[in-house]
Amino acid sequence: MMGAMDVIDVAPDVEVDEDEPGPRGLSWGRVAILLVAVAFLGLAVGVVVTQDRPPPADSVDVGFLQDMLTHHEQALSMATLTIAHGSDPVVRSYAREVLTEQGFETGLMTQMLDEWGYSRDDRSDEAMAWMGMPVPVADMPGLLSPDELDRMQAARGKEQDTLFLKNMAEHHRGGLHMAQYAAEHAGSKDVRELAARMVRSQADEINEYRLTAENRGFDVQIAPPSVPPSGLPAS
Repeated sequence: MMGAMDVIDVAPDVEVDEDEPGPRGLSWGRVAILLVAVAFLGLAVGVVVTQDRPPPADSVDVGFLQDMLTHHEQALSMATLTIAHGSDPVVRSYAREVLTEQGFETGLMTQMLDEWGYSRDDRSDEAMAWMGMPVPVADMPGLLSPDELDRMQAARGKEQDTLFLKNMAEHHRGGLHMAQYAAEHAGSKDVRELAARMVRSQADEINEYRLTAENRGFDVQIAPPSVPPSGLPAS
């Protein structure tokens, strides 16, 4: 049984030929290259954090970035599975958007931490203490359980598409909870603006998944996102 923080293998127990065509014409080699590329895209073009004194380790800024990096890691794994094993072209396009956008944000958040002298790994086993709601890392809102991850890894075709819409909507909903708080309480303007952008994009994507599920006949009910709080920084 895998832990909630484990990165999912796209094709477990199978030796992958990088040139062998994967599902829907996407080779496994191209999937791997895409993951690496988007993970470092933010590092290549990200902004330099301009703060004379870095925030402390227990600040909203550092805690949010470290927790959201862990959160994004699971989203990237989920998206990779759906690109490989989904069948609906619209749902697979959503998965590619997650891979691109959250891969960029992963690089950007990693750079911010590096500018302050921190890394994604120098953290405790407790998440969300920075927003007054300490929980074990695996219990962050929106993270899939080990059983849910196992089911998604085994799913193919329409079942994979349905699980993506359902699970990614809830994953985004949990991320919204953290991003809303960081957008209002982080000390760094860069972090506030990044968090506010996450709120907007992930709320929009939840609505897209909800309407797609309704219009294309997927057997899943997705609630609308909660209304973002007022006063978010302009994008």
